[in-house]
Amino acid sequence: MDEYAMMHPDTWPILLLLPVCFIGGAVLGAVYFRSLQLTADLIVKGHKPALVIALAFARLIVLAAGFAIAIPTGGIGILGTLAGVIAGRELIIRRKWGVRA
Repeated sequence: MDEYAMMHPDTWPILLLLPVCFIGGAVLGAVYFRSLQLTADLIVKGHKPALVIALAFARLIVLAAGFAIAIPTGGIGILGTLAGVIAGRELIIRRKWGVRA
């Protein structure tokens, strides 16, 4: 087996690839939507606009970087990451408003 097959994510077994991408996406989604919540709170409280804009840009950069990391895994990895982001969103929403399934 050569180095490419051992190290490149597109050769990983799908049973390893999907959970890793999903967990990474869930963390990414929780961070993204928690920072979105903080941004909204800062806007409502009337804090400095520069801080709000910086937090918004940082949030988008982190989300783009997370998906950029998932790109080498292919379509399955990107879909797993997206599913994780949606799960992270649900986690933050349920924690904020106490919604139960």
